[in-house]
Amino acid sequence: MRFLILALLFLSPAAMAAEADQTMIGDTEILRGHFTEQRHLQGFTGPLNAQGHFVVAPHLGLIWAVEKPFPTTTIITPAGLVQNVNGNAVMRLPSQKIPFMQHLYDTLGGALTGNWAALQSDFTVVRQGDAQNWQVTLTPIQSDNPAMPFSVITINGHRFVDTVVMQKPDGDSDNLVFSNEMISDVSTAAEKRAFASVQP
Repeated sequence: MRFLILALLFLSPAAMAAEADQTMIGDTEILRGHFTEQRHLQGFTGPLNAQGHFVVAPHLGLIWAVEKPFPTTTIITPAGLVQNVNGNAVMRLPSQKIPFMQHLYDTLGGALTGNWAALQSDFTVVRQGDAQNWQVTLTPIQSDNPAMPFSVITINGHRFVDTVVMQKPDGDSDNLVFSNEMISDVSTAAEKRAFASVQP
């Protein structure tokens, strides 16, 4: 499930919290930033490119907004998932109808707080490096799980996540680069509306 991977991207400033002093995301704080993505697919001569921004807020959820080539926003909260294209909702999945949603949100919360135990139920977690240059490798415990189509996820960073490479068994991969990441303690009116829009 691609949205599960989106949640796992934010292994957060707490990613190596057990081993180094790093900035933590507090309960009332918000992590924002930009991303660029290259999708390498079999049969295509070049990668498919996208760029946009994200917002992660503990206890509120995740906003993943693709700006180019086509505006698409995916919002995940404890209530469920909504995807908007050009401002119009094209998919709405209440958490009651999708049993994996609570697990998805619990995983996001664990990643944000550096709770690796929340990830170890689904992944073999290998950590390397130090606070200046760390790497986390996630290998799914159940390789045949259709909700987890990636064979390995490699995350690199320092204070924040810098890059993520998600590899599929068939050779396809998604490469993401994150930039302009910052923490604030105030959500915008637009972000509050986006999170509220997921209510069933």
